[in-house]
Formats: sequence, C-alpha cells, structure tokens
Amino acid sequence: MKKMSMFNRSLGVFCLVAGISACDDDKTVEVEVPVEVPVMVNPDHELLSDPFLQLPTDDSVNVVWFTNFEGSEHTLHYGDLSTSSVTTTQLTRMMEDASSQQLDKTYEALSYRPVYRHEATAKDLTQGVRVNYSISSKDSDGFEFASDIFTLAPAPAKDAPLMILLTSDLQSKKNVVANYQKVVETVGTPDAVLFAGDFVNVPDRASEWFDQAKDNAPGFFPAMQGHYQKYFPGFPYNGGEILQHAPLFGTIGNHEVMGRYAPDEEEYSLNGSFNDPQPQWYAEVAYEQVKAEVNPSDDAEIKSQWIADNSNNQQSFLDIFSFPDDGQGGEEYFSAVFGDVFIISMNVSRIWRSWSVSGDNKSKFVEGLSTLQDPSQWGFGEFIFERFDKDSEQYAWLASVMQTDAFKQAKYKVVMAHQGVFGLGDNTVPVLAQPVMQLVEAGSNGTETITELTFPLSADIWANTVQPMLDNITEVRYQYPLAQDVWLNDIEPLLLENGVDLVHIGHSHLWNRAQVEDMHYLESSNVGNSYGAYYVDTTGVYTNDVRSSYADFWTDVNSDSPRWSIDNYPPNGDPQDRVMSFPSVFSPMSMENENYPNLPFVTSNTLSVFSIMDTGTGTVKSYVFDPTDLDSQVELFDEFSIK
Repeated sequence: MKKMSMFNRSLGVFCLVAGISACDDDKTVEVEVPVEVPVMVNPDHELLSDPFLQLPTDDSVNVVWFTNFEGSEHTLHYGDLSTSSVTTTQLTRMMEDASSQQLDKTYEALSYRPVYRHEATAKDLTQGVRVNYSISSKDSDGFEFASDIFTLAPAPAKDAPLMILLTSDLQSKKNVVANYQKVVETVGTPDAVLFAGDFVNVPDRASEWFDQAKDNAPGFFPAMQGHYQKYFPGFPYNGGEILQHAPLFGTIGNHEVMGRYAPDEEEYSLNGSFNDPQPQWYAEVAYEQVKAEVNPSDDAEIKSQWIADNSNNQQSFLDIFSFPDDGQGGEEYFSAVFGDVFIISMNVSRIWRSWSVSGDNKSKFVEGLSTLQDPSQWGFGEFIFERFDKDSEQYAWLASVMQTDAFKQAKYKVVMAHQGVFGLGDNTVPVLAQPVMQLVEAGSNGTETITELTFPLSADIWANTVQPMLDNITEVRYQYPLAQDVWLNDIEPLLLENGVDLVHIGHSHLWNRAQVEDMHYLESSNVGNSYGAYYVDTTGVYTNDVRSSYADFWTDVNSDSPRWSIDNYPPNGDPQDRVMSFPSVFSPMSMENENYPNLPFVTSNTLSVFSIMDTGTGTVKSYVFDPTDLDSQVELFDEFSIK
C-alpha cells in the first residue's frame, strides 16, 4: 500500500497530506490507497491463433480462437459491443512426437499439448456492414492476451457480389504460404473460403495446425492467417490474412482422419496412427469378440468409443471447426447458405495406400503376406470412410437437402467433396468403388479358388465366411471395378438432376476441370506440390503420362496373366472418359516448358494455382504464378461461367 497526502477540507481543497486517513476541519488523517502491481507475462502462455470466423447467419457470426492455457475472462469485442459469453473446451488429442517440428523445441516421446478453444457469437449484425472486432483472454496470472483488430460481418444478403476462394490440400506442402499471400495481394480478402479437404497432414499433431517450423511446410493457421514468418523467420512469404475476416466452410478429406488410437502402446506414433485406420464395420466385428472384457457393463458410450478408437476418427478436425449440424452425420457433412450460394459439403474420402502388389506390405490391392491369418494387421485396401452410395444415410440426406426451398431458389449450387471424383490425377484410379475383397486359396496343382466379398461386410458374413477361411488363404486382393464407381452411378446423376452448378474437389494436388451437361467439375488443389497428371499428349512432347513408372502394379496389369484387369484401371485420362476442359486464356504448363502444347491441367512443383468464384459475374477465375521468383506476376489463365 502507498500513503497519499490530502489537503484540509475546510480550505475547499482536496486533502493530499501524506499518511492521512481522513480530513476534518482542523486535522488530517491517514488513508491507504492500493497501487496496481504490473502483471508478469508467463512466457509459456500464448494465443495459438488469431480469431477466425464460423457459422455466419443473417445477423450473426461465430468467432473462434485458441490458447495454450485455459484462462478466464475470455471476451469478444465487436463494434461498440462486447460479450464474455464464451464457450471454452479443451482439445483432447492435440499431441506432438519425435516427428514434430517446432522452433527451438523437440519431443523424445509422444506428448500431449494443452490446446483450448474459445467460441463466441457476434450478434445483432447488419448484412452488408463490416465491423471491427478483437478478442482477449486472461491467463491464471491475470495477464491479458489480446488479438489485433480485424473485421467481421454476417452472411451476405442475396445479390451481394462475392469473391469466394476455392482451395484445398494445404497439408503442410510447399508453396502454400506464397499461394495464400498472393490471393490477398491479387483479389483482396475473400468473402469466404470453400476448403475441399486435407487441411494438414496428420490431424492430431498440434504443430501442423498452429506453429510448425519447417522450411516451406507451414501450419494451417499461420499460412491462412499470415503469420508464417513468426515460426520460420527469414522466409520470403508470410501467408495471407484471410481467416480473420472470411468464414471457412470445409470438407473432410483423408488427411482429416486418424487411424486407430492406442497412445499407451510403446510403438505408438502420430504418423503410425494416421496410416493405421480400419473400417468401422470391422471394428464392430472385433468388438463382439472382446466386449465381455472391455465393456462388461454393456455401456453404450464405452462401446461407441472403443469402436471409434479401433477404427478411424475425425475427432481433432471436428473439435477445431464449427460447421452446421443439419443431418444424421452431424458436422461430418452439412449444407449452408451464403449469399447467393448454396453450399453442400459431402464426406467423400478414403484411406490412401501404396500401389505395390509385392505382398511385402498392405497396399491398395493386397494385404501383407505375413499377416494373412491376422486381420488385426490388415489395411482393408483403400476403404471408404463414410458411405455415400444410394443406400446410405449420407445419400438420403443429400437428396433431402436438394428438395428444400433454399436449395431450389439459390442462384448458385456448389457441392464440395474431397476425393478424386473426376480428373487426371494420380488418385482418380482406382475409382470410388467399394473394395471387392478376394480371398485366394491355392490348390495343389497351382489353380486358385477365389471368394469375392464386397465391403462393407456384416458380422455374420465375417463369422461364417471369412473367419473359417483364414487358415487356408494364400493371398488377399482388392478389386475396384470401374462399373461400380459410386460417384458416377449414384451421385453424379443426382447432382445433374437437381441442377448443381459446380463440384469443387481436391486430393490430387493439381488443377483441371471438366463439364458434364451443365455441371462443372473443378479441382484447384495445386497450391503446393503435385503428384502428376496422367494424360496422353498427341504431340509426344509431354510424356509424364505413365503410372507404371513407380509401381509393380502396372507390371502385373500388363503381364500375360494379370491379377488386375487394365479395363478397371485406365492408366491415363479421366477413368470415366470425361473430357477435360482446356484453360480459356493460356496453358500455364508452357511456363515450365515452352515446348509443351496446350494442356488441360496444371501439375507442377514449381507453379502454384488458386481459383476464385465471382458471384457478381457468375464466373470462376483461376490464377497462376511462380513462387520461386519473388517478382513473378500473378496471371489469369482460365475463366468459365457457371450460369
């Protein structure tokens, strides 16, 4: 405490005599006044992200931010208002391990990181009016961490012209920081972001979201909030300040899905878990064999958690974002209206596995020969995480959404799906068919007996057909028949029938597009590295068109006695013979090789591409630049109308 002076009240002057607690006409008294002691900053505490926007409505929008401390007095300030009605939750699976890369920090073993999510709603907003906002959080020491000032707005009114970023596959890849910086420099801050999956590489690794320090391999938020140089000083690009101002609508990709969760096992790692999913239907089969031990009380929550932990999950991804919950799938697939755009986000993804058919390991096409009698070690091929065929809950939801007045009256109807439903990319083959499992038994004379079963399998089929065969099988193969392409057979006709304008996808890390009747397909995921386009160039100049350069699978397909028919696995072009559209302005591949002819794609580990949907003109515009050249000009190379 500090003693303050007081002047005598009888003199009509405020008393300021040291050591006085009260003032009389003829005497002075002492009073103790508290002095504010500066709060010391805990160097271990920080905001893990700037705030970002979610769930816009006609008069509100949600604001989300992250800290590495639980804190208190979390507050959203917007316009002349503020709210301390903030929901705080801890993310339970944010981890690091020896493969993580942070500035001046390493991990010898699996380590959980404290990550707290805070969400508040800015209410009573006016369409078309942006207001300033910021957030603040106090830690346990009373120190206040505050963001800079950004802008927010509710969902726009109909007929408001919008610039919407179409992107995907950030995934800690090269060139993404430059890509999002150039978006802002070229078209300004977008009004919204439609992100078609693969936000990070391993979704349970916290640093891949918040603070990865790796050369040209950023975390998600630093790249899309313009802070990469904070974590990798000296890098020539800083990313784009986008998410602080523009709501994000996302889609689950294969890199939003973690595999089996067993952190207490000695060999458990984040990369290992990511590559170790099994189908939910098989986890349900396995549960029946152990339920007496793991759940003797038959608790429904314990059962559900055991099945999730022993199959696959999107827990961390769904914990980070807020999407509409308008169907049986919860936030895993949803619809939303944003101005003139009706957005449908589907869950179309499957595990990626290697092409090898050697039997040394599990792959797209085989199980490892050493694990044939132990299904707990199987990969089950490239199984689909969430069904979307005509007999699925997702399909029923999709069909019902398209019958709503909001969908029918929307000026633009856009569907997002991650997986390669069309195109020239590495991952469009095999097509999106449910795996057909072939259980092979070899006879003494070299003949084979093959039992075929199409996923998903029931517990009865597993118990009565598969289990009895395990001791005798000599190979497990997987087929993906071209004629059983779920997207082509079930989804594409539904979208065409209901007048969808644009299907926005990712996954193959390239740019290409096609048109089927009045519906456009676009993959604009060449924000970083690319895995190749498979295309026969009639001039013979572009020759990177043969998948067989990297897999023994193609050797088998082209052999005299193939186990897989080339009819089901077209080595070039769109597997369902869709005709690719050529860029309408110029072919960016000529920037890599001036001798290349006009090519209907951009596949490059040098060039980077982004696309903007302009609702004012009803067009989608795609731009290209060379991030390795700091003076590279961003050029429009393609534009098409979706109306």
